[in-house]
Amino acid sequence: MAVHEISAELRPDLPTWPGEEGLRRTLVAEPPEAPATVSHLALGAHTGTHVDAPVHFLPEGGGVDALPADALVGPCHVADLRHVADRISGDDLAGVGLPAGIDRVLARTRNSGWSRTDRAFREDYVAFDPSAAAWCLDHGVRLLGIDYLSIEPFDAEDAGHPVHKALLGAGVVILEGVDLVDVEPGAYDLAALPLLVPGADGAPARALLIDRPH
Repeated sequence: MAVHEISAELRPDLPTWPGEEGLRRTLVAEPPEAPATVSHLALGAHTGTHVDAPVHFLPEGGGVDALPADALVGPCHVADLRHVADRISGDDLAGVGLPAGIDRVLARTRNSGWSRTDRAFREDYVAFDPSAAAWCLDHGVRLLGIDYLSIEPFDAEDAGHPVHKALLGAGVVILEGVDLVDVEPGAYDLAALPLLVPGADGAPARALLIDRPH
């Protein structure tokens, strides 16, 4: 059974959303002056691979602690969307052969590899448009993931963040910042476990894909 790491490595120079702080690790103690090595970690809730909670865009929404745990673990399909140049539509999702009834979908796009090679934020990443969010709601998707720092385009603020609001409002878990460069499209089991921070708008997550038995 192969386990695939799809989390971004939390290095200090990992790109972050503009205006947000990335990881800062401060050494508090270390031998021989102290009996153990101890460090302090400080980072934004949306650093690297992370989940969004409803309260991120919906003031009355729940925090990370309200996310359904059973949506974060289970069968998943990695969709090959590397041919999409800009925005993933509902028609794009309909055309990649997703299995009927699949609960969790991760999009592998030209973004993958970002966490290993990029040192600066890019605005031209591939993301989902509102028709893709509508497709997911129509087909019962419970978790939707993307291989960059946002599920919708950089200019989504101009339109009021329709993708985030549609998905979060319907209880869909959003997983952002995965890196699928070493993962072939297809069926896996997913475990994407965010830090349990009550009330938080998001939290970093360790995300793994496990090969499914044939």
